[in-house]
Order: sequence, then C-alpha cells, then structure tokens
Amino acid sequence: MNRLRLWLALAALGAPLGVGGLARAADHLDAPLLRPNGNGDRDINDVYVFQSPTNPANSVLVMTVNPFAERVNPFGSMSSRNFGSNVDYQLVIDNNGDALADVTYSTTFTAPVGNSQTFSVNRVTSGGTTAVVSGGTDANVAIPGGGMARAGLFDDPFFFDLVGFNNGFAFTGADTFAGFNTSAIVLEIPSSQLGAQNVGIYARTVIGGVQQDRMGRPAINTALIPSGMKDAFNAGSPVNDSANFGATVTASITGLSNAANAAALTPILLPDLLTYDSSSASGFLNGRRLADDVIDAELNLLSAGAVTGDGVNANDNAFLGVFPYLAAPNPIPEPATIAIAIAGLLAWGYSRRRAT
Repeated sequence: MNRLRLWLALAALGAPLGVGGLARAADHLDAPLLRPNGNGDRDINDVYVFQSPTNPANSVLVMTVNPFAERVNPFGSMSSRNFGSNVDYQLVIDNNGDALADVTYSTTFTAPVGNSQTFSVNRVTSGGTTAVVSGGTDANVAIPGGGMARAGLFDDPFFFDLVGFNNGFAFTGADTFAGFNTSAIVLEIPSSQLGAQNVGIYARTVIGGVQQDRMGRPAINTALIPSGMKDAFNAGSPVNDSANFGATVTASITGLSNAANAAALTPILLPDLLTYDSSSASGFLNGRRLADDVIDAELNLLSAGAVTGDGVNANDNAFLGVFPYLAAPNPIPEPATIAIAIAGLLAWGYSRRRAT
C-alpha cells in the first residue's frame, strides 16, 4: 500500500487527522465522552511499563492523564493539572494470561488546595486491599519496603510529528507535542509485587464504579477502532477484546496494509495489554519505555513497512536517569503566545472537528 492510500485509510477510520489527530495521536482525547471541559482528569494519555534503570529488580509503571494540561486543547476544552478527587486511577496487572485483573494498584486523590493534593496508593488482589503509600503531589514519596511514588505535573513524554502526518506523511521532524504538559502517576515497585515475571498491564480510570477510559498499548483505540465505537472500546475489558473488537481491528489493519498482516497482528494487539517481561530491560513491544519511538514502530507494523518513521526520534525534553524519570513540566507561555497557538490549532482542525 502506498502512502497516499494508507493516509486515506487512516482518515476513514477516524485516525489522527486534523484537530482530532492532534488530540488522538497517542490516546489523548481519543473518544467523545472524554472531550468535554473538565474531563481531562479521567482521560488516559499514555501508559509506560519498564525495568527500572537504577535497580533491575524494580519495575516502573506510569500513567498520564490531563491532556494539554492547563492549556486549551484543539477541541476547545481544557484540562487542569489536578487529579480528580472522584476518580480511581488503576494500573491493572494480569499475571496468569487470562486478561483479567490479578493485581491492581489503585491511586486516589483528595480535593485540590490550589495545585496541591494528597494521594493514596493501595494494592488490591483477591486476598484483599493493602495500603502501599500516601503522600503529597509533586514530590517523591518513598514506599515502605522498597520503591518510590510520585504524582504531579510533567512534560508530556509523548512525541510525534502530527503536522507532517496530517500533511500526507510530509514529515518535518518537528515534535507536535513539544512544550505541552500532562499529569502523571509514577510508581516504582519491586517486580516481585507484579506476581509473575511475564505479565500484561493496562491502565483504567473509574468513577463511581463506572470505567471511564482504559489503555494498554499506544494507539489501539486511536488508529484501529472507528469513531462510533471508541467510547464502547474505552468502556470495555481486555478479556472481551477479541470477541467484541477482533473483526473490527482485523478489518482496520487489512485496510492499512493487507489481510496477511492483519491476521498476524490482531492476536498480538488484542487483548489490549502491554505485555512485559520484568527480567528484560528491552522496550516496546516488551512494555514501553519513555524513550521508545512507539508511533514509528506501530506505523511500520500496521502499514507493513509503507511508513517507517516521522523523523521525531526523541522527546523535546530529556528524560531523567533517576526517579521519577519524566522531564520537569514546561512553563506555561504568556497569554498572547497561548492565544496565537490556540488560534492556529483550531483553524488547522476546524473542518475535522465538525466532522467528528
């Protein structure tokens, strides 16, 4: 499949194009229910799982929410930097291969006082709930027995040339997400706490017992699920992915490449879990490290080699070599700069927003 045909196929799927594309390139604002003003606190942007670079016996689990934190996003709504006091942020581990939760790290927050919140992390298994750690946002908090936790504002670790993608793959190598922030929960824990060496992991947000969003591998809902099914996918469970979305994903990949490629990839991509071997420091498809160029990898796979890269090979800000690993947040631009940037983004994607 040539690049023009691939681009048109992605557009037909409701994949990253125009204003929707900027918002949805990873999992940012990927579905209609997440886009209203104030709903960013339940919108999962990305999930990362990797072996700790400072202690090979530990694993690092990261989930980011609040797309374009403290900035008006391309849909005209806005996320704060704070976590929802009514949201349960869950990192879910399947350690026996049945795509069901065996261990869940649940993080909840108090109502913000200014930009400060208190968070509590619990470990939930079939045997009950165990308190892991509590602390304040924007500070490293040691976990008794080993490990560290932090929740707060960071530079968005996602990187991709969306403008070039939207321009028929005329990539310029400019990171569209440079300068934007996100809120993140970062846990470093002994890998033994995962319950097995080889696991599947995903993140989900829950309010009042109702799942709001979920994400495993990057861009599954974004690139492979049609617009009308995106909210249903976010409400679903990985154990049902093959039955509920397998035919859809196969058809989507076939449209992006060919039937043989689709048949090979669908059982790898569904159920939507990040598969992770804690004994290995390698990255995607083994978990996902912060610096992994996952969009290049997925475009290459989904297009059967028609698209191999966007020229953006690293984040705009260098990641830290020590906990919490993510880069510090970017300063918020002056109001005039924000207004110019927002006007450009909204003009760029106006027709696409009306269509979706």
